[in-house]
Amino acid sequence: MQKRRYNTSLIIAIIVFFIGASIVHGVNIKTEKELSSSIKIDNINYDTQTFTPSDDTFIRMRDPGNNYGSSESIQVRNRYGYSGHPYYWEHDILIRFDISSISSNSIIKSANLNIFYYGWADNNPSGRELTLHKIIDEWSEDTVTWDTQPDYDLEVTSASFVPSSTGIWMTWDVSSDVQEYVVDQDSNYGWQIMDEQAWNTFDIPNSLFRSKEYSENGNDYLPYLEIEVIEPHMVFIFGRIENLNTEGDFTTFDAVKLRYLQFSPFSFDTYSSGEKVTTVGSKIGILTTNFAFGFFNAAI
Repeated sequence: MQKRRYNTSLIIAIIVFFIGASIVHGVNIKTEKELSSSIKIDNINYDTQTFTPSDDTFIRMRDPGNNYGSSESIQVRNRYGYSGHPYYWEHDILIRFDISSISSNSIIKSANLNIFYYGWADNNPSGRELTLHKIIDEWSEDTVTWDTQPDYDLEVTSASFVPSSTGIWMTWDVSSDVQEYVVDQDSNYGWQIMDEQAWNTFDIPNSLFRSKEYSENGNDYLPYLEIEVIEPHMVFIFGRIENLNTEGDFTTFDAVKLRYLQFSPFSFDTYSSGEKVTTVGSKIGILTTNFAFGFFNAAI
């Protein structure tokens, strides 16, 4: 009887040790941005999530008090016109997405903002560079105007060139900003898209895009943000594996006969045979070419 109690106590002590070590060493090894930028992650399975805007509009310098939040079009135009009226023509897009459903410990592989270019006015903007900046102040599509516009970061996050023909999606790479936004949700004010190349004559090109208010063809032409994301959770896993592969802080393997215990939210289940498992950061336990036992930050 004493021997049985001793063995039980020893097992409990080992589990407590693993939990304590995993909390200290397995959770805050690096920031998510450091992980995603410092290693090769091309071979890891990510979950693709798509979001439509919570707010999108444009602001117009010539009508500084007007709000265009209900418009089916969002527009971009340079401010510099002919010499008599050089500074009054700017149109800028403001756009934001609610991505609070992505947990703060997630790692972003890629994030692309996509807006449908359907037309132009005054002159063809083909080949013009539209720059994207991170907004750093609060705003709402229902109230924002040129006069009340939020501040934005002067550093360009991404740029994209207007296509030679209409009816084409334009895309901006916003991966680094989205990584920041998921770590600090309160910093997510979205982006401002601008044409910053001076035109300096009549009829400045005006690039026209569909907004989230556009109602024809369902959701086919609405702006969207597409994110490839991995959301690791602290788990205890044990069982047989195969195809073990480590790249930097990431390790992937296929389940053969593998069980896991997830702590938050709590669950106990089995990985299906052949299902790929991804772990990130430090590992507390045993991980060999055909066996896993211990605590890991893993994608479930």
